[in-house]
Amino acid sequence: MPHDIDQQDKNDILVLLLDNDQESAEQSMALLQRLDRQRNIEFNRVTLLSEALIEITHRHYNLILLNTKVADAATASSIHSLRDAFPYAPIIATMKNEDPTIAAQWVAEGADECLCMEKTDEPTLKRMMACALKRYHGFSKLHQQSRLHHVLNTLLSLSLKELPFDQLLNQCLHIILSTPISDMMQQGAILVAANDGHQLQMMAHSNLDPRIVELCKQVAFGECLCGRSIETREIQFSNCLKVCKETRLEGLPPHSHYNVPILSKGDVLGVLALYFRAGHQPSEQEMTFLYGVADTLAGIIERARTNDQLAQAHKHNSRLLASLSTILIRIDRQGCISHWNSKAAETFQLGADQVQGKPIADCPIDWDWQAISNKITPNLTASKQSDYFETRLTQPDGSSRLLSLYATPYTNHSGQFDSYLLIADDITEKRQLELEMQQTQKLQSIGQLAAGIAHEINTPIQYVGDNVRFLHDAFEDIAEILDHQNIVVKHARAINTVRQHIDQLENKIDELDLAYLQEEIPKSIQQTLDGIERVATIVRAMKEFSHPGSEEMTLTDINRAIESTVTVARNVWKYHAEVSLDLDPALPHIRCIPGPINEVLLNIIVNAAHAIADKVGESGELGTIEITTKTHSDWSVIRIKDSGSGIPESAQEHVFEPFFTTKQVGKGTGQGLSLSHKIIVEEHNGQLSFETEPGIGTTFTIKLPIVGETNG
Repeated sequence: MPHDIDQQDKNDILVLLLDNDQESAEQSMALLQRLDRQRNIEFNRVTLLSEALIEITHRHYNLILLNTKVADAATASSIHSLRDAFPYAPIIATMKNEDPTIAAQWVAEGADECLCMEKTDEPTLKRMMACALKRYHGFSKLHQQSRLHHVLNTLLSLSLKELPFDQLLNQCLHIILSTPISDMMQQGAILVAANDGHQLQMMAHSNLDPRIVELCKQVAFGECLCGRSIETREIQFSNCLKVCKETRLEGLPPHSHYNVPILSKGDVLGVLALYFRAGHQPSEQEMTFLYGVADTLAGIIERARTNDQLAQAHKHNSRLLASLSTILIRIDRQGCISHWNSKAAETFQLGADQVQGKPIADCPIDWDWQAISNKITPNLTASKQSDYFETRLTQPDGSSRLLSLYATPYTNHSGQFDSYLLIADDITEKRQLELEMQQTQKLQSIGQLAAGIAHEINTPIQYVGDNVRFLHDAFEDIAEILDHQNIVVKHARAINTVRQHIDQLENKIDELDLAYLQEEIPKSIQQTLDGIERVATIVRAMKEFSHPGSEEMTLTDINRAIESTVTVARNVWKYHAEVSLDLDPALPHIRCIPGPINEVLLNIIVNAAHAIADKVGESGELGTIEITTKTHSDWSVIRIKDSGSGIPESAQEHVFEPFFTTKQVGKGTGQGLSLSHKIIVEEHNGQLSFETEPGIGTTFTIKLPIVGETNG
């Protein structure tokens, strides 16, 4: 685009008619002239799209009227070339016979309007033209700065392309000359410093007089404006022809001239020469932009000069990407695979040659691609990186793998979605390790409780054993009495000996204290039964804690789980705390995985006991652990409150971080609360939070969602 529209006289309108029908073109000109007699409307007519593309590189047009029947613009998509060459022009397609379908196609491809000239009345056309021009003036003014940045960004993206040096510089010059700067002509050149460091060589030029090209093939440092800009390391500007060249060339039209030094860390790399209309006045914004362009060109030239090094770096990067243990798959906007790294080939057991260029949905990969696409598509259309998610893959050998995936989009220079990178990691072993880690944590918890549980069982077993031994000895004594009773009964039949045997029986009863045995034996039996029940309770609680049943979601009695866990942990808390339970009998059964929930309860109860022990020390005082359950809205709420030392303020934000602990070395792994948080939040979609006051105590709150059937 030659220059910015805002710098033109808004009372003049320059119209380009792309129309191979003379009669149609004349009608359009007559109609436009009738619409606005206050403005000077200048028309230029071409009959081919190729001619229009040449024309708009030399002159700026306020409006382009395009006949849809032009020979080399037979389809609506042909408008793309106009848009590429002149992105911000108001383009109105015209047709002789009304056809809404064709009109819609032209508008969809980029035309501002598509009109049937015979059926469009003058007020409508005038209103439409006024709106288009007003919109264009406003758009150009608002976005001029962004377009300057766009030019720089386009140059940067161009610098990454693998092109021959002269071809690369010519493309750079073409981009620079499309800059919307007032009075810029479509003429310029890029000169590059030769290896000898004493002269410039013209490597790219556009629309220059052949005499200029010949004259400036080589320019010594210090010669003309180009050479002087090298010596001064500053932009040289002239607003008339006479000082642009030490040797005046006849026939050159008047013009202004910019010469911008291309420098890198003080080293001279070249000069950018640009032509402007005579009388142009430079601005600070203009100069800043040109310095930015020169800096970008410096990077391009340096890159070209070190092309071999970059090629080696590219190979190194390729090897590095190939060695990554991450799956990298690039997918274009048509859904076809354009990059497939070695890790992808290894995981899917498909070589790059088998999948590149093919739609990923059609590749023989045994995974749920539809579900994957549903997860990533909404984010890609919004140009956002998707969230991490997991999917299962079945390999050709029948083995199952678990993949963690996310997708990140690529956009083109226009900011439009271009392709995306699907990034995946095989987390099968990692997930297995996490499961093993959870199991290890469970075993560690059980191990820590084992001695206490043994002690808990030992106490009732001890008095069961004592009572059984007592009953054994008592039964022997009673057996003696029974033996004497049998003798009395046997001899009772002999009258003469009854008295003697009765006396012996009474003596034996007194000797063995039968009354005492009659009183203590029932107590001993009851204590034995109590001890057996106590042992059974502990064993049952331990069994429920250690082997809670299904590893899948199942309806679970949370109250019972709490009671079992409190029983199992009794030896941890009984020396330092009293535990009180206030469990809502109406609490519904919760759909959860029982084992991990038991672990969470145990972790928090043990932490509460330790916090109380730290606070009371060896004073013999007992703290309190209060456990309550209730239903709140759609949640089952468990609160575990202790009267311990509380959590220091400096530690509160780290409580749920892995391996963080406030306990002494050797007394805590820092995994308990981290795993608890993961179990509640990630595995059960619940909430785990706490309230604490240092020196007063802490309350942990567990919320589990009530979903599905809740009857026990």
